[in-house]
Amino acid sequence: HHHRVKLTSSSSSTSTSSLSMVAKSGGRLILTTEQFEQEVLSGLSESTRANDNELPELPVLVLFSAPWCGPCRLTNPVVKEVMKQYQTKIEVVEISTDDLPEVAADAGVLSIPTILIYYGGSVRDTIVGCV
Repeated sequence: HHHRVKLTSSSSSTSTSSLSMVAKSGGRLILTTEQFEQEVLSGLSESTRANDNELPELPVLVLFSAPWCGPCRLTNPVVKEVMKQYQTKIEVVEISTDDLPEVAADAGVLSIPTILIYYGGSVRDTIVGCV
């Protein structure tokens, strides 16, 4: 299947990685399976890699969503709130099931919005639907 390429011109060049796109929920948008495995399953986020030994691994909140999903928009404020409260304690990423259906399937995501909390490379918590 082909990947739709979304071209966005970002004026700010401050982001650490040019791949990092920020999703509507405020989380980093994950666009490839490799990125998912690297950032979520390996537990190595950009912030952890930067200073290797100082930080314990952070849990990763993964929001599975899609552009056409109405209820998913309702989870965005919730996710933003979580990010605000736990900004140093948790990584937040978003995955569009349109872009990465196989990742969603592997994670056992049957309906969206679904929020999975990964820690140490495995799912620790699942929140389905509007919280």
